[in-house]
Amino acid sequence: MRLYLSLAKFLLITLLLGSSGCATYSASQAVHDPWEGYNRAMFKFNDKLDRYAMKPIAKGYKFVTPDIVEKGISNFFSNIDDVTVTVNDILQGKFLQAAQDSTRFLLNTTLGLGGFFDIATPLGLEKHREDFGQTLGKWGVAEGPYIVWPFLGPATVRSSGGRVTDWFADPLTYVSPDWAKYSLVGGEFVDIRAQLLEASNLLDTVFDPYTFMRDAYVLNRRKLAYDDRFPADAGEDATDELDLLDGDRPAQDELDQLDLPGAQPDALDELDELDEFDRLELDTQPAAPPPDELDMLDMLEELEQSEGATATQ
Repeated sequence: MRLYLSLAKFLLITLLLGSSGCATYSASQAVHDPWEGYNRAMFKFNDKLDRYAMKPIAKGYKFVTPDIVEKGISNFFSNIDDVTVTVNDILQGKFLQAAQDSTRFLLNTTLGLGGFFDIATPLGLEKHREDFGQTLGKWGVAEGPYIVWPFLGPATVRSSGGRVTDWFADPLTYVSPDWAKYSLVGGEFVDIRAQLLEASNLLDTVFDPYTFMRDAYVLNRRKLAYDDRFPADAGEDATDELDLLDGDRPAQDELDQLDLPGAQPDALDELDELDEFDRLELDTQPAAPPPDELDMLDMLEELEQSEGATATQ
């Protein structure tokens, strides 16, 4: 089931974000983590399990599986996930996207021989990411505290409830007999974990892996649940920051209205020339977020599409 893979998919995001050299986000203060003691202990448990069990298994799988077969297996599981995605499209009122995702599933299941070949992506039907945790966010359900589950990894209270619902929407739930079902679940996990082998060593370079993964996870979930926008209760500053990180630069009229008494005119002119505000220098508090966050969000945008790109990787 896809819910078992949240830790693996998230690990890819956080590890590759780590290559930008930053271990925390300025938005971390908005993360509600009242159970940090428990969460840190469970994080260590999951990390040990991965290092001494999951990673060796994934290495063996990668070694014995030809690339073309591995790609087909990834396509197969991604195709099954499109069923859950389509259900959540409908629940969120994204009916056009639901039509696209259902068409994608039908094409890949039939012409793609059960999903082993991705026929839909070259035709313009891109992979989407939707789950019931995102649906609950669209419905206005509060995010809730951050929590780390054994085996399943990072979550919030809201996304935890979403995982349970997604279980029932996942076709693999209804595979019979049980040995076949659990074999598919295990195979899906190993397949995705194998894709992380080259990236997983990056986590060792992070000063505080727990804080890094927590903040990256929550930021990514907010972007997904609110269609790349922070929820209102995250504060206007956080919303403005995410807009900047996404590359939405303010209009010049808005810049002219900023109350920056100590800012140099040359620095404001430079805003129109620099894509990422990397060299913006103001005498007062800068309006743009630190450059490291810009680099991290650029990489996050690419990683959000990676789940649907397994067929073309």
